[in-house]
Amino acid sequence: MKEYIITKKDSGQRADKYLFRFFGVENKNFIYKMIRKKNIVLNDKKMTGSEILKEDDSLKLWLSDETIEKFSKKNASNDKIDINRFLKAYSTLKGIEVLYEDENFLILNKPQGILSQRSNDNDLSLNDWIPGYLLNNRLIDSDDLINCRPSIVNRLDRNTSGILLAGKTVYGLNVLSSMVKDRTIKKYYITYALGNISGSGVLEGYLHKDEAQNKVNIIDNEKYMSLSEKERASYSYIKTEYKALDTIYINGIEKYVTKLCIDLITGRSHQIRAHFSHMGHPLLGDNKYGDPQINARLHLKHQLLHAYRVIFPVDDRLIKLSGREITCLHGNPEVFEDLFSKSW
Repeated sequence: MKEYIITKKDSGQRADKYLFRFFGVENKNFIYKMIRKKNIVLNDKKMTGSEILKEDDSLKLWLSDETIEKFSKKNASNDKIDINRFLKAYSTLKGIEVLYEDENFLILNKPQGILSQRSNDNDLSLNDWIPGYLLNNRLIDSDDLINCRPSIVNRLDRNTSGILLAGKTVYGLNVLSSMVKDRTIKKYYITYALGNISGSGVLEGYLHKDEAQNKVNIIDNEKYMSLSEKERASYSYIKTEYKALDTIYINGIEKYVTKLCIDLITGRSHQIRAHFSHMGHPLLGDNKYGDPQINARLHLKHQLLHAYRVIFPVDDRLIKLSGREITCLHGNPEVFEDLFSKSW
């Protein structure tokens, strides 16, 4: 028999998910069979696997040492924990700033040009950097990665800079993920768009992503309602609020440019970039949805978009972050060296 006492960093997750991480999800049927036969018990009582683990809970496995060792080793192998990749990402990816950290949560400032998550096996991303950072600073060890992989809970495009939220523990991942899903965490962006935009407003529409081209298309409500039910299934509702901060006329391109604060109500892929392009106001520097000729004349190679502010709800689960606001107005030099002070 082996007993595992649940630590704070492993609390907040379903009991069966803890066991999947330990034994391997491919052994799901075996795990549930052992639960039914009471060979695995929680706090010395029969369990179902749906229980939410709490700190100091006791999981007892009435299994042979050979069985436990066999499955736990298999799980570690199948999970492909690549410590060298994580440490390489930590030493290779530069300019990542830790804005806030406690035992459960990690808030980072991502520079332009770094991936939030891998797009292929050869990439290094923030999701590799985070375990590398924690390993390098001896905040976790390799065994901790078997039960929990610290990672981001929201993402930014490669060429969008700014604030990213991450969980260091299962508890932290669950809390932040649920709040991002419920939209109780408010996220704001700074950007520059072509055109003379005044006041504030709300943009709404429906977005469809073309995976082959990694590009999205947006339609208005009238066009959406004309689609068949099957066609509508591939579209997602989007909502973007904005407030104009300043507008100037740039002689070099003979165009007005407006500095905007964006409140991202829904968080879809490329939403801000595509929504403003759809409205006739593409972001400066955005060659996918904007004007490459104007961007070239301004010597801009990527969209001027920075996630600069997050506001957390008042919630006891956040502990020290409850009700707090974190702002970061640096990280993308082209946005925050005061674009409007340039002589074009």
